[in-house]
Amino acid sequence: MKISTVRRLAAATVLALGGWAQAQSLQVSTATELRASPVLNAKSLAALPVGAQVEQLQRQGGWLRVRFMDSEGWVRSTHVRSAAAAAPAAGGNPLTGISGVFSASSNTPTATTGTRGLTQEQLANAQPAPAEVSRMEGFAINAAQAQQFAQSGKLKAQPIPAYTGAEQ
Repeated sequence: MKISTVRRLAAATVLALGGWAQAQSLQVSTATELRASPVLNAKSLAALPVGAQVEQLQRQGGWLRVRFMDSEGWVRSTHVRSAAAAAPAAGGNPLTGISGVFSASSNTPTATTGTRGLTQEQLANAQPAPAEVSRMEGFAINAAQAQQFAQSGKLKAQPIPAYTGAEQ
């Protein structure tokens, strides 16, 4: 077999496996809304209870486009987990499913909105922690200290244009 034929065959295999991996079966881990677009204030298409099965169709930042029954919409990636990881192995090690914590994510940077790991109820019931705020303030530095640190590390200022929200 020629090398070019082997390369084409390998590329086709990678593309086929990539398409298969994209349509992943997931389970809702936090009750959430199926949204019309990947933003928090988008129209709600359906309420998804914990345990609902969805099929991942696409990823965009911290959002997944999924199919739920006859509807397609968007859910936050932090509100679902791999369906395979959600199902406990019969008589197996209870830690076996821990790999599912990582299976629905990627190793590319992801921008998310909101507070990861906290429910709406936990945020609503949050209490101030003045001692922790004071502790954090102890790490603060002033502009002169920051400039001195930058100079000691041979860092140089780089102008960054203001973000307008428009795509280039």
